[in-house]
Amino acid sequence: MATQASVSPGGGIWAEVVGQPKVVAQLSKAAKAARAVLAEKTDAIAQTEDGSPAQTATSVNTSAMTHAWLIVGPPGSGRSTAAKAFAAALECSNPEEAGCGVCEECRAVRKGTHPDVTIMATDLVQVTIAEIKELVQAAYQRPVRGSWRIIIVEDYDRLTEASSNTLLKALEEPPERTVWMLCAPSASAVIPTVRSRCRLVQLALPTPETVADLLVRRDGVEDPELAAQVAAESGAHVGRARALAKDPELRQRRNQMLELVSRMRTSSDACWTAAALVKLVGLEAAEMRESSDTEERADLLRTFGLDPEVEDSHVPKDLKSQLKRLEETQKRRHKRLELDTWDRLLEDLGGFYRDVMLAELGAHSTLHNRALSPVIARLIESDPDPQSQVSRLEAIRRARTHLMHNGHPTLTMEALCLDLLPRKNSAFNRQ
Repeated sequence: MATQASVSPGGGIWAEVVGQPKVVAQLSKAAKAARAVLAEKTDAIAQTEDGSPAQTATSVNTSAMTHAWLIVGPPGSGRSTAAKAFAAALECSNPEEAGCGVCEECRAVRKGTHPDVTIMATDLVQVTIAEIKELVQAAYQRPVRGSWRIIIVEDYDRLTEASSNTLLKALEEPPERTVWMLCAPSASAVIPTVRSRCRLVQLALPTPETVADLLVRRDGVEDPELAAQVAAESGAHVGRARALAKDPELRQRRNQMLELVSRMRTSSDACWTAAALVKLVGLEAAEMRESSDTEERADLLRTFGLDPEVEDSHVPKDLKSQLKRLEETQKRRHKRLELDTWDRLLEDLGGFYRDVMLAELGAHSTLHNRALSPVIARLIESDPDPQSQVSRLEAIRRARTHLMHNGHPTLTMEALCLDLLPRKNSAFNRQ
């Protein structure tokens, strides 16, 4: 479903697009060009006193602006943040600066209340054709208040092939003042026919130092050392770093998980550890979904004038079908939430074994998990071969692929934990 989502305030339109100077320069240039495009159209309509078309001169290269953008970058690089900042710059009403951050239009986009900016922000595994059709319909509506009708699709990689083909038709025949912004982890995640109709914006992962500065400056993390630590441990993923900085229990669970994995020595240890990881992911996902599920059901019942505490057996038949649809949507969201939780866990494991490999090679200054240095040293002592870490990183990559393709979590993690065992203790060597 198409929803409005807010842009977090951060001291200016481009302030939160951290560590991306080339991207900011590209999108700022496009926002200025967009103004020149509108000015040219206005001047083309205007007539001089003798009836000839008005002539204007502009030093702005209007080719810097286009109707469709593909914003790609690794998780945590700020794809959607860049898209929302660009949207604010396009709608900005300040005549001196495209993206002032203080005008009414910029503030409305930042708050997520601008009527001409629609954001597809899904928390489900896939985006359906019906949801894309809803966006296409919105794209053909003229701007109500601002200069452009802007459609932002977060997580484009969640679209099915049929949904992508539906979107393709809208990109082939774009309305005059509509701008599409598609966000994806990589250009290869977008079908070639859609990719060829978009201008590419490539984001890089920001440095840990940049993320740490953002946590202190914007998110109120008072301890710079803690900000630097979580920025490194998260692999410079802004959202993950913020969560670790704000939640001591989350940091503790993460360290305990990595230490538990590092202590495995036998196949029996591997099986027990796999079961513990499955339980950990289940608990974390349940914590995040339980409150929202209950609240959604209560809101639906209140809409029909019923008490949220009413038992299912007393719900009218007409309402039961809507409750069933809500439950189906929640199941899809639970699946997405579980996959995201697994992805974070595997990212943490990959970062840990990367540190082990670097420490074996003597590159201690670049470790992300410096707080776990004793654990890393102990693991190196039990298996001092850097090639073993390469094999483990490959095993983690395979596990992620299996889980993203509906692999059974318990079986996948058991296979992974066996692959993570020290080679001299493992009876299972998967090359």
